[in-house]
Amino acid sequence: SDKKRDIRTTNISAARAVADVIRTSLGPRGMDKMIQDSKGEVLITNDGATILKQMSVMHPTAKMLVEISKAQDIEAGDGTTSVVVIAGALLEACETLLEKGIHPTTISEGFELALSKSLEILKSISRPVELSDRESLMQCVATALSSKVVSSNSAHFSKIAVDAVLRIIDPKTATNVDLNDVRIVKKLGGTIDDTELVEGLVFASNKAFSGGPQKVQNAKIALIQFSISAPKTDIQNNIVVKDYTQMDRILKEERKYIAEIVKKITASGANVLLIQKSILREGINELAQHFLSKKGVMIVKDIEREDIEFISKTVNAIPIAHIDQLTPEKLGTAELAQEVFLSDESKVLKITGVPKTANTVTILCRGSNQLVIDEADRSLHDALCVVRSLVKNRGLVPGGGAPEIEICQRLAEWADTLTGVNQMIVRAYAEALEVIPYTLSENAGLNPVNIVTELRNRHAKGGKEVGINVKRGNISESMFNDNVIQPALVTQSALSLSTECVRMIMKIDDIVPVSYTHLRAHETGRNLVCRLLLEKKKK
Repeated sequence: SDKKRDIRTTNISAARAVADVIRTSLGPRGMDKMIQDSKGEVLITNDGATILKQMSVMHPTAKMLVEISKAQDIEAGDGTTSVVVIAGALLEACETLLEKGIHPTTISEGFELALSKSLEILKSISRPVELSDRESLMQCVATALSSKVVSSNSAHFSKIAVDAVLRIIDPKTATNVDLNDVRIVKKLGGTIDDTELVEGLVFASNKAFSGGPQKVQNAKIALIQFSISAPKTDIQNNIVVKDYTQMDRILKEERKYIAEIVKKITASGANVLLIQKSILREGINELAQHFLSKKGVMIVKDIEREDIEFISKTVNAIPIAHIDQLTPEKLGTAELAQEVFLSDESKVLKITGVPKTANTVTILCRGSNQLVIDEADRSLHDALCVVRSLVKNRGLVPGGGAPEIEICQRLAEWADTLTGVNQMIVRAYAEALEVIPYTLSENAGLNPVNIVTELRNRHAKGGKEVGINVKRGNISESMFNDNVIQPALVTQSALSLSTECVRMIMKIDDIVPVSYTHLRAHETGRNLVCRLLLEKKKK
């Protein structure tokens, strides 16, 4: 019916509008977006997932594209823009097929057929990679970072990302990477080149260091979750002090209470104290800091609750909820804990020489301003995700639009062997994949029609690795030789997610709004019926 056709057209238009917004951000020559939120804070990025997350999208179908970008970010970390651009091109192909009178379910099934064949072709063109081959891993990360704001520092970031992941896994047996074992600590100041990998812990907040020695060797670390300050009443109470003797007594009791806690801490052998942030009262007061400093105990306070698990795993310490539970076997160990002055005279606390069984690392991320440091943080996350993709699926494919053109070429040949309407659907799917090389060349200021035509020609002659070298502005015979490579999982995940999303959109033929007042009226009516039935029963 006309209504169903209008709904589908609206859905396709809304989703394509989202794809068109971030299409200009694809590739090394892609543009950045400046996003300003309601509070006036500004964000500059060209990461597809970040742009879409910040966008205020109202249409339910357009929100589906935001979701697939988020899913791609979780699964592969890279290709968050590509997945949305491919989905937009597939929807455009759907629109053409619908105009020809093909049923949406038939299109959906045809796309499923095309996807399974595409993944087969992708597997045949991927090269296996060993995790011991650091150079290939670093080239792969550098390709992913080439489109970021921090692209000029891609060599430095690649080394950090690869070393961080290889430090926390066993390369021979690992099939996945838990990125919670890599903690990124941001410290404003310096330059991006000052970003470093630390095998241990880093505390960057100036408020965290509360006195005590600046350097402790053979650190015995107590991770405590209780406060070292005067206790408060359970409920809001006022204590009225009438004379100075009572005041003196209160201070004496407070001093005695804190001295008792300090005595138990020093008796356990702890010489570094990490104190969890308390919302009810001070984590540690000045008197306690004074006592502990005299005993030569280093104090770090205001540790966030979400960091406790990471710290516990790194130094092999057990979090202590009460002073009576503080025993020597619950303490963590490290060779050295010291305050370190950075290039810009700011300081951080580093705890290094942690147990080898920890399998955790910290990345200290530096940047000259908040915008740069936030983008560096996002880029590091993407870099880590790329290495994780290679751990999950140890295959490499050429970049620069080469896999998409090869899949397009081989799918079109395979479509000729099919019969009926599936032939037309698979060919439309194949042509839609040309959007990646087309957009890459368009964003690089090249002639997209000439480039894509030449790519088709070279791939038809058997050049599987021929792609666009955006930096040189021409077509390269082998993207592998140019070190423009990416994990096979990125392309595989982008194709799967975009096709699934488009198939779902195609099966929607109506949008049914449900208002809250309608639900309330329905509920009230049901309650009324129940009451009348009960009254009837009583009679």
